[in-house]
Amino acid sequence: MKRIKLSVWSIMVLCLSLALVSCGDDDHKNDHHGMRTGIHKIVQSGNTEDFEVNLVFGATNVNGPARLYDENGEYLGDSYSVGKMKSNRVSCQTGQDGFFMTCSGSATSTSEESGKRLKVTIIAYVNGEETNRLVKEYTTQGEILMENFSLSTTSVE
Repeated sequence: MKRIKLSVWSIMVLCLSLALVSCGDDDHKNDHHGMRTGIHKIVQSGNTEDFEVNLVFGATNVNGPARLYDENGEYLGDSYSVGKMKSNRVSCQTGQDGFFMTCSGSATSTSEESGKRLKVTIIAYVNGEETNRLVKEYTTQGEILMENFSLSTTSVE
């Protein structure tokens, strides 16, 4: 009988503690499985003169793929890829309903000249607040260089 009372008491304490923890006033109202909704934005920059840099952006909202836009609000699609970056900066963002965004890329150099340098900086934002940053530096060694990188608004890989 004591064992049953202890089990019931333990279950009640567990339920009460879960209820109290979930009632905090610091919770995000737009929180979905640990991911904040809002404008998710990723900015990639780096000197691409001696390297070929390719990027792919993707994002989701609570209903599936999120629409992607450039900094001027121009619609880019449900996914966006940049092959052989021509500029030193690329930016992509969701609308107000995004809750996850990712950017994957690759840096390639076939130069046989050693010492060519590339510094890639990728910054992820949610509602204007920086959430992640990835900085990668590559230097050619006189052979083919192929490197991959990725970053999301919730994690760095």
